[in-house]
Amino acid sequence: MTSKTVLAAFLTLAAALAFSACGGGEQQVGITEAFELNGVAMKSHLVDVEMQPADGEPYTLRWHYVEAGKGEPIVFLHGLPESWYSWHYQLESLQSDYHVIAIDLKGYGQSDKSDGNYHPSNVADEILALLDKIGIKQFNLVTHDWGTAIGDYLAGEHPDRIIRFVRMQAPLLKADPNNHPQFALFVDQDFARKLLSEADRFVRGVYASRTVQKVPEEDITRIIEEFSREGVAEAVPRYFRDFFGSPSASEGRPALFPAMDFPVLLLQADRDPAQPLWYFDGGTDLFPDATLQLVKDSGHFSELEQPQAVSLAIRDFLQK
Repeated sequence: MTSKTVLAAFLTLAAALAFSACGGGEQQVGITEAFELNGVAMKSHLVDVEMQPADGEPYTLRWHYVEAGKGEPIVFLHGLPESWYSWHYQLESLQSDYHVIAIDLKGYGQSDKSDGNYHPSNVADEILALLDKIGIKQFNLVTHDWGTAIGDYLAGEHPDRIIRFVRMQAPLLKADPNNHPQFALFVDQDFARKLLSEADRFVRGVYASRTVQKVPEEDITRIIEEFSREGVAEAVPRYFRDFFGSPSASEGRPALFPAMDFPVLLLQADRDPAQPLWYFDGGTDLFPDATLQLVKDSGHFSELEQPQAVSLAIRDFLQK
């Protein structure tokens, strides 16, 4: 698929969607829900975290995360348009040897959707406050798409907290803007909100244009359900507002990679329509200790398109 084709598909999807809002049920704060997913025991948590910024008023964020297993922690950060559930295959596979923790990012799923600072550096600090509260000090980090943008700041600004970093599906320093029209389009908050508010059509459109393997319908249905929760369509565009809304918003990224003094795996799909492999030419040279590994026959959502390969790659990397 050419960059022009991707741009045209994205704009066609944007033009086709109308404004409507959907909602979903919420857990009560303080309730831990035990459940099984494909025979694996998991727990769902809601946690309120008090933030005390040095240059602002205190505020509280409500976080939702799912965990399973015991052992060395792995923290998973999802992308757009997803939720903790996007990692369910990896949680099911890796919980036998690790304490796996998949977080709904701020603005997604059952996590907080209030306004505020959605720059990835700030969200990284807020995630660390959550991990502090639940007793996670050092951890392995696995990220995808927008979760990787946040993960870069988390790992680059707080390298003492990271054991190993699996970095998935996000450009490093090279990118063709024609492949990423949303970066400019979604700065317009009204436009983005209207687009994202039709969750079913938005999710299906994105997956249709960015995958090369069919994602099971039950996974698509659950992802739509999570993305339909009240407030998601309003909250998610704030990431674009705060990261791309000013010329200086994304400055500082070149300094993040050399600071990551731990092993890094650049786990990249070989057929992502919007992230050609030339994006990653010389990418390992940006880090003190990095390896590039391709997920074969996969598009952008490799954790769902090739779940066994992704789980195996993570396990092998963490056990080196």
